[in-house]
Amino acid sequence: MDPRTVFLGALTVFASIIFVVTTLPYLTFNPPKSADARPLTQQEERGRVLYASNGCFYCHTQYLRPQDWTGVNSYRTAGRVAQAGDYFYLETPQLGSERTGPDLSQEGGSHPDEWHRAHFFNPRWTSPKSIMPEFSFYYNQNLQGGITKTDDIDALIAYVQSLGGNAGVERANNNIQLKKKLLDERAKGNEAIIHDYFPSTWRSVRNPIEPTIRSLNHGKQVFTTTCIGCHGLKGDGKGPATYFINNPAPRNFTDTSAQLMFSDGELYDAILRGVPGTAMPPWGDMLTVNDIWDVTNFIRTIPNGGLQKNDLDATMMVSPPDIVPAEVTPLATPQP
Repeated sequence: MDPRTVFLGALTVFASIIFVVTTLPYLTFNPPKSADARPLTQQEERGRVLYASNGCFYCHTQYLRPQDWTGVNSYRTAGRVAQAGDYFYLETPQLGSERTGPDLSQEGGSHPDEWHRAHFFNPRWTSPKSIMPEFSFYYNQNLQGGITKTDDIDALIAYVQSLGGNAGVERANNNIQLKKKLLDERAKGNEAIIHDYFPSTWRSVRNPIEPTIRSLNHGKQVFTTTCIGCHGLKGDGKGPATYFINNPAPRNFTDTSAQLMFSDGELYDAILRGVPGTAMPPWGDMLTVNDIWDVTNFIRTIPNGGLQKNDLDATMMVSPPDIVPAEVTPLATPQP
Protein backbone atom coordinates (compact mmCIF):
# COMPACT_ATOMS: atom_id res chain seq x y z
CA MET A 1 0.00 0.00 0.00
CA ASP A 2 1.17 3.47 -0.73
CA PRO A 3 0.94 6.23 1.96
CA ARG A 4 -2.08 7.78 0.28
CA THR A 5 -4.10 4.55 0.55
CA VAL A 6 -3.09 4.07 4.20
CA PHE A 7 -4.09 7.64 5.05
CA LEU A 8 -7.48 7.42 3.28
CA GLY A 9 -8.20 4.02 4.84
CA ALA A 10 -7.37 5.23 8.33
CA LEU A 11 -9.48 8.35 7.81
CA THR A 12 -12.42 6.21 6.64
CA VAL A 13 -12.17 3.90 9.66
CA PHE A 14 -11.94 6.88 12.05
CA ALA A 15 -14.93 8.63 10.46
CA SER A 16 -16.95 5.40 10.58
CA ILE A 17 -16.25 4.99 14.30
CA ILE A 18 -17.29 8.56 15.02
CA PHE A 19 -20.47 8.08 13.00
CA VAL A 20 -21.44 4.82 14.70
CA VAL A 21 -20.58 5.95 18.23
CA THR A 22 -21.97 9.50 18.18
CA THR A 23 -23.91 10.50 15.07
CA LEU A 24 -25.96 7.33 14.57
CA PRO A 25 -27.23 7.20 18.19
CA TYR A 26 -28.05 10.91 18.02
CA LEU A 27 -30.15 10.34 14.90
CA THR A 28 -31.87 7.10 15.94
CA PHE A 29 -31.97 6.88 19.76
CA ASN A 30 -35.13 8.56 21.00
CA PRO A 31 -36.38 6.76 24.15
CA PRO A 32 -39.72 7.83 25.65
CA LYS A 33 -39.62 9.67 28.96
CA SER A 34 -39.84 7.54 32.09
CA ALA A 35 -42.46 7.89 34.79
CA ASP A 36 -39.98 9.83 36.93
CA ALA A 37 -38.78 12.24 34.24
CA ARG A 38 -39.74 15.86 34.82
CA PRO A 39 -38.54 19.21 33.42
CA LEU A 40 -36.41 21.32 35.73
CA THR A 41 -37.68 24.59 37.12
CA GLN A 42 -35.74 27.76 36.38
CA GLN A 43 -34.07 27.60 39.80
CA GLU A 44 -33.18 23.92 39.38
CA GLU A 45 -31.74 24.58 35.92
CA ARG A 46 -29.57 27.32 37.39
CA GLY A 47 -28.42 24.86 40.04
CA ARG A 48 -27.59 22.31 37.34
CA VAL A 49 -25.32 24.85 35.65
CA LEU A 50 -23.58 25.52 38.99
CA TYR A 51 -23.26 21.77 39.58
CA ALA A 52 -21.57 21.34 36.20
CA SER A 53 -19.37 24.44 36.46
CA ASN A 54 -17.99 23.27 39.83
CA GLY A 55 -17.14 19.85 38.41
CA CYS A 56 -19.36 17.92 40.81
CA PHE A 57 -19.69 15.16 38.17
CA TYR A 58 -15.98 14.40 38.60
CA CYS A 59 -16.76 12.64 41.89
CA HIS A 60 -20.52 11.96 41.73
CA THR A 61 -22.36 9.86 39.17
CA GLN A 62 -26.03 10.07 38.35
CA TYR A 63 -26.93 6.58 37.22
CA LEU A 64 -27.63 3.28 38.95
CA ARG A 65 -26.54 0.11 37.16
CA PRO A 66 -28.10 -3.37 37.58
CA GLN A 67 -25.21 -4.34 39.87
CA ASP A 68 -25.73 -1.28 42.07
CA TRP A 69 -27.93 -2.88 44.69
CA THR A 70 -26.80 -0.20 47.11
CA GLY A 71 -26.31 3.55 47.00
CA VAL A 72 -27.56 6.67 48.74
CA ASN A 73 -30.71 5.67 50.64
CA SER A 74 -30.53 2.25 49.00
CA TYR A 75 -33.44 0.94 51.05
CA ARG A 76 -35.67 3.34 49.13
CA THR A 77 -34.15 2.86 45.69
CA ALA A 78 -33.21 -0.83 45.65
CA GLY A 79 -34.06 -2.28 42.26
CA ARG A 80 -34.49 1.14 40.62
CA VAL A 81 -31.98 0.95 37.77
CA ALA A 82 -31.43 4.12 35.74
CA GLN A 83 -33.47 4.31 32.54
CA ALA A 84 -32.68 6.26 29.40
CA GLY A 85 -36.03 8.03 29.76
CA ASP A 86 -34.99 9.44 33.14
CA TYR A 87 -32.87 12.00 31.26
CA PHE A 88 -35.58 12.93 28.75
CA TYR A 89 -35.55 16.63 29.63
CA LEU A 90 -31.77 16.96 30.08
CA GLU A 91 -29.72 18.06 27.10
CA THR A 92 -26.47 17.29 28.93
CA PRO A 93 -26.99 14.63 31.64
CA GLN A 94 -24.39 14.82 34.40
CA LEU A 95 -23.70 11.08 34.31
CA GLY A 96 -20.14 11.34 35.61
CA SER A 97 -17.52 8.63 35.41
CA GLU A 98 -16.17 8.23 38.96
CA ARG A 99 -17.75 7.41 42.30
CA THR A 100 -15.31 9.04 44.64
CA GLY A 101 -18.47 10.28 46.35
CA PRO A 102 -21.85 8.52 46.40
CA ASP A 103 -24.12 8.29 43.37
CA LEU A 104 -26.68 11.12 43.39
CA SER A 105 -29.22 9.88 40.85
CA GLN A 106 -31.80 9.37 43.61
CA GLU A 107 -30.59 12.08 46.01
CA GLY A 108 -33.87 14.00 45.96
CA GLY A 109 -35.50 13.67 49.39
CA SER A 110 -32.59 11.69 50.83
CA HIS A 111 -31.61 14.65 53.03
CA PRO A 112 -33.48 17.84 53.98
CA ASP A 113 -32.41 21.26 52.73
CA GLU A 114 -30.78 22.21 56.04
CA TRP A 115 -28.54 19.12 55.87
CA HIS A 116 -27.42 20.18 52.39
CA ARG A 117 -26.70 23.72 53.62
CA ALA A 118 -24.38 22.37 56.29
CA HIS A 119 -22.86 19.84 53.90
CA PHE A 120 -22.08 22.38 51.18
CA PHE A 121 -20.66 24.88 53.67
CA ASN A 122 -18.32 22.28 55.15
CA PRO A 123 -18.78 18.61 54.21
CA ARG A 124 -16.90 17.54 57.36
CA TRP A 125 -19.76 18.92 59.43
CA THR A 126 -22.09 16.20 58.18
CA SER A 127 -19.57 13.55 57.06
CA PRO A 128 -16.38 13.87 59.13
CA LYS A 129 -14.38 11.61 56.79
CA SER A 130 -15.48 13.33 53.58
CA ILE A 131 -12.86 14.60 51.13
CA MET A 132 -15.35 16.85 49.33
CA PRO A 133 -14.18 20.48 49.03
CA GLU A 134 -16.01 23.26 50.84
CA PHE A 135 -18.49 25.44 48.97
CA SER A 136 -18.50 28.15 51.64
CA PHE A 137 -17.84 30.75 48.94
CA TYR A 138 -21.54 30.47 48.10
CA TYR A 139 -22.41 31.88 51.53
CA ASN A 140 -22.16 35.37 52.98
CA GLN A 141 -20.11 35.58 56.19
CA ASN A 142 -19.57 38.55 58.48
CA LEU A 143 -16.92 39.34 61.07
CA GLN A 144 -19.23 38.33 63.91
CA GLY A 145 -19.38 34.78 62.57
CA GLY A 146 -22.80 35.05 61.02
CA ILE A 147 -23.48 32.98 57.92
CA THR A 148 -26.31 33.54 55.46
CA LYS A 149 -27.16 31.55 52.37
CA THR A 150 -27.26 32.98 48.88
CA ASP A 151 -29.43 32.45 45.83
CA ASP A 152 -26.66 30.33 44.34
CA ILE A 153 -26.61 27.80 47.16
CA ASP A 154 -30.42 27.68 47.13
CA ALA A 155 -30.31 26.91 43.41
CA LEU A 156 -27.67 24.22 43.86
CA ILE A 157 -29.67 22.56 46.62
CA ALA A 158 -32.86 22.80 44.56
CA TYR A 159 -31.12 20.95 41.73
CA VAL A 160 -29.81 18.22 44.04
CA GLN A 161 -33.32 17.81 45.50
CA SER A 162 -34.68 17.36 41.96
CA LEU A 163 -32.50 14.31 41.31
CA GLY A 164 -34.65 11.23 41.11
CA GLY A 165 -37.28 13.10 39.13
CA ASN A 166 -40.87 12.84 40.30
CA ALA A 167 -39.98 10.20 42.90
CA GLY A 168 -37.24 12.40 44.36
CA VAL A 169 -39.50 15.45 44.57
CA GLU A 170 -42.21 13.30 46.18
CA ARG A 171 -39.73 12.06 48.80
CA ALA A 172 -38.57 15.61 49.51
CA ASN A 173 -42.14 16.90 49.90
CA ASN A 174 -43.11 13.94 52.08
CA ASN A 175 -40.17 14.60 54.40
CA ILE A 176 -41.27 18.23 54.71
CA GLN A 177 -44.69 17.04 55.85
CA LEU A 178 -43.18 14.56 58.31
CA LYS A 179 -40.98 17.32 59.74
CA LYS A 180 -43.99 19.62 60.17
CA LYS A 181 -45.92 16.87 61.96
CA LEU A 182 -43.00 16.16 64.27
CA LEU A 183 -42.53 19.83 65.20
CA ASP A 184 -46.28 20.38 65.66
CA GLU A 185 -46.58 17.41 68.03
CA ARG A 186 -43.48 18.42 69.98
CA ALA A 187 -44.93 21.91 70.41
CA LYS A 188 -47.91 20.21 72.09
CA GLY A 189 -45.56 18.32 74.42
CA ASN A 190 -46.01 15.01 72.62
CA GLU A 191 -42.42 13.74 72.50
CA ALA A 192 -43.68 10.17 72.06
CA ILE A 193 -44.60 11.02 68.46
CA ILE A 194 -41.04 10.04 67.51
CA HIS A 195 -41.89 6.38 68.07
CA ASP A 196 -44.29 6.56 65.14
CA TYR A 197 -41.31 7.20 62.90
CA PHE A 198 -39.96 3.68 63.47
CA PRO A 199 -41.52 0.28 62.70
CA SER A 200 -43.34 -0.81 65.86
CA THR A 201 -41.48 -4.15 65.85
CA TRP A 202 -38.25 -2.38 66.85
CA ARG A 203 -39.73 -1.27 70.21
CA SER A 204 -38.94 -4.56 71.96
CA VAL A 205 -35.62 -5.34 70.25
CA ARG A 206 -32.57 -5.49 72.50
CA ASN A 207 -28.99 -5.22 71.29
CA PRO A 208 -27.78 -8.73 70.35
CA ILE A 209 -24.10 -7.76 70.82
CA GLU A 210 -22.78 -7.82 74.36
CA PRO A 211 -21.30 -4.47 75.56
CA THR A 212 -17.76 -5.80 75.79
CA ILE A 213 -14.74 -3.51 75.91
CA ARG A 214 -14.17 -4.34 72.23
CA SER A 215 -17.74 -3.38 71.31
CA LEU A 216 -17.68 -0.12 73.27
CA ASN A 217 -14.28 0.97 71.95
CA HIS A 218 -15.26 0.17 68.38
CA GLY A 219 -18.58 1.96 68.85
CA LYS A 220 -16.71 5.01 70.15
CA GLN A 221 -14.49 4.98 67.06
CA VAL A 222 -17.55 4.83 64.79
CA PHE A 223 -19.24 7.67 66.70
CA THR A 224 -16.21 9.98 66.64
CA THR A 225 -15.56 9.41 62.92
CA THR A 226 -19.20 9.58 61.81
CA CYS A 227 -21.52 11.36 64.23
CA ILE A 228 -19.71 14.26 65.91
CA GLY A 229 -20.44 16.79 63.15
CA CYS A 230 -24.07 16.90 64.26
CA HIS A 231 -24.10 15.35 67.74
CA GLY A 232 -20.95 17.11 68.92
CA LEU A 233 -17.69 16.11 70.59
CA LYS A 234 -19.57 15.78 73.88
CA GLY A 235 -22.58 14.00 72.35
CA ASP A 236 -24.79 16.88 73.45
CA GLY A 237 -26.28 17.58 70.02
CA LYS A 238 -24.21 20.74 69.55
CA GLY A 239 -21.92 19.84 66.68
CA PRO A 240 -20.91 22.51 64.13
CA ALA A 241 -23.61 21.39 61.68
CA THR A 242 -26.26 22.65 64.11
CA TYR A 243 -25.59 26.14 62.79
CA PHE A 244 -27.88 25.04 59.96
CA ILE A 245 -29.52 21.92 61.45
CA ASN A 246 -31.46 23.11 64.48
CA ASN A 247 -35.15 22.56 63.89
CA PRO A 248 -35.33 19.79 64.91
CA ALA A 249 -31.85 19.73 66.38
CA PRO A 250 -29.67 16.60 66.60
CA ARG A 251 -30.40 14.40 69.60
CA ASN A 252 -28.67 15.22 72.91
CA PHE A 253 -27.24 11.88 74.00
CA THR A 254 -25.98 13.23 77.34
CA ASP A 255 -29.61 13.41 78.49
CA THR A 256 -30.40 10.17 80.32
CA SER A 257 -34.15 10.57 79.84
CA ALA A 258 -33.58 10.82 76.08
CA GLN A 259 -31.58 7.60 76.26
CA LEU A 260 -34.40 5.79 78.00
CA MET A 261 -36.92 7.01 75.44
CA PHE A 262 -35.51 4.78 72.71
CA SER A 263 -35.11 1.04 72.59
CA ASP A 264 -31.94 -0.48 71.16
CA GLY A 265 -33.92 -1.46 68.10
CA GLU A 266 -35.11 2.09 67.47
CA LEU A 267 -31.55 3.43 67.76
CA TYR A 268 -30.43 0.76 65.32
CA ASP A 269 -33.18 1.66 62.84
CA ALA A 270 -32.41 5.39 63.15
CA ILE A 271 -28.75 4.80 62.29
CA LEU A 272 -29.49 2.25 59.57
CA ARG A 273 -32.26 4.09 57.74
CA GLY A 274 -32.15 7.62 59.10
CA VAL A 275 -35.20 9.34 60.56
CA PRO A 276 -37.64 10.78 58.00
CA GLY A 277 -38.58 14.37 58.72
CA THR A 278 -35.25 15.10 60.42
CA ALA A 279 -31.67 15.65 59.25
CA MET A 280 -30.60 12.24 60.59
CA PRO A 281 -29.26 10.50 57.45
CA PRO A 282 -29.11 6.75 56.76
CA TRP A 283 -25.72 5.23 57.51
CA GLY A 284 -26.62 1.71 56.43
CA ASP A 285 -24.68 2.05 53.18
CA MET A 286 -21.47 2.96 55.02
CA LEU A 287 -21.64 0.99 58.27
CA THR A 288 -21.93 -2.75 58.80
CA VAL A 289 -24.53 -4.39 61.01
CA ASN A 290 -21.91 -4.87 63.73
CA ASP A 291 -20.79 -1.24 63.40
CA ILE A 292 -24.32 -0.07 64.11
CA TRP A 293 -24.91 -2.37 67.08
CA ASP A 294 -21.52 -1.42 68.55
CA VAL A 295 -22.19 2.31 68.24
CA THR A 296 -25.62 1.70 69.78
CA ASN A 297 -23.87 0.14 72.76
CA PHE A 298 -21.47 3.07 72.98
CA ILE A 299 -24.19 5.72 72.80
CA ARG A 300 -25.56 4.25 76.04
CA THR A 301 -22.31 5.25 77.80
CA ILE A 302 -22.40 8.93 76.78
CA PRO A 303 -24.53 10.13 79.76
CA ASN A 304 -21.83 8.69 82.04
CA GLY A 305 -18.92 10.30 80.21
CA GLY A 306 -18.14 7.70 77.55
CA LEU A 307 -16.74 10.30 75.17
CA GLN A 308 -14.36 11.69 77.79
CA LYS A 309 -13.02 8.38 79.11
CA ASN A 310 -10.70 5.81 77.57
CA ASP A 311 -11.40 2.93 79.96
CA LEU A 312 -14.90 1.97 78.85
CA ASP A 313 -16.88 -0.88 80.34
CA ALA A 314 -20.47 -2.01 80.56
CA THR A 315 -21.01 -0.43 83.99
CA MET A 316 -21.09 2.98 82.28
CA MET A 317 -24.10 2.09 80.19
CA VAL A 318 -27.61 3.45 80.59
CA SER A 319 -29.71 0.39 79.92
CA PRO A 320 -33.29 0.95 78.77
CA PRO A 321 -35.95 -1.20 80.42
CA ASP A 322 -37.75 -3.95 78.56
CA ILE A 323 -40.30 -2.26 76.34
CA VAL A 324 -43.57 -3.75 75.18
CA PRO A 325 -44.28 -2.84 71.54
CA ALA A 326 -46.70 0.05 71.38
CA GLU A 327 -49.80 -0.08 69.24
CA VAL A 328 -48.73 2.52 66.72
CA THR A 329 -49.29 2.95 63.04
CA PRO A 330 -45.98 3.90 61.42
CA LEU A 331 -46.13 7.03 59.31
CA ALA A 332 -46.02 6.52 55.58
CA THR A 333 -42.50 6.37 54.22
CA PRO A 334 -41.66 7.67 50.76
CA GLN A 335 -41.60 5.13 47.96
CA PRO A 336 -39.25 5.34 44.98
